[in-house]
Amino acid sequence: MERKIERKDWKRNAHDRLFARLEVPFYSVTRRIDVTGAVAFSKARGVSFYATMMWVTMRAVNGVEAFRYELRGEDVYLLDHRNPSYTYPWDDELFGICGIEWKDGESPIDFAARCREAEAHNASPIPTAESDAAGHDVYLSCVPWFDYMHIAQEFPLDNTDSTPRVMWGRFETDEKGRKTLSYTVQVNHRLIDGIHLKRLSEGLCGAIHALEAL
Repeated sequence: MERKIERKDWKRNAHDRLFARLEVPFYSVTRRIDVTGAVAFSKARGVSFYATMMWVTMRAVNGVEAFRYELRGEDVYLLDHRNPSYTYPWDDELFGICGIEWKDGESPIDFAARCREAEAHNASPIPTAESDAAGHDVYLSCVPWFDYMHIAQEFPLDNTDSTPRVMWGRFETDEKGRKTLSYTVQVNHRLIDGIHLKRLSEGLCGAIHALEAL
């Protein structure tokens, strides 16, 4: 489901026009987040930490309206939800890319099971142009081998590109047992401001906290 936005009624129209003057209106923010609850859930329930973090991320992303705006030429649409398109180990040093439909209200356990099934039936590590264009995605990836302070992600030189890109590193444990990791979000300033990143952060905390009740 999606809804076309009437620009004359869109309160963000002037801000969009401002950043539309730029060839590269994208920016990224990296911050450390506390994932102690996500690590504990993954270990207790036998779910991969990566799948748990994808579930947490998608729940938070879809909970912020600004992350569901999509530019198509001069038109703007509000999506009902975005879907995860994510990297995963394919063979030796190569990665694959897989995508599944996001289902509101689905448990992280069922979500992880659907990810495993989709990966098992993935015929090629890299999707075709047709399948890659099928979807209103969020691009997700991680570098589980090391922690980092900042990371820059690839993007096309198309200032209508509306796909949020999210990446995280290896979690580290402090002297109190708290587990944190670097978490990077790259977005288009035509659609998303700092206040929306704040709401995403709140959604991440809320989703991790919700794992305790599952």
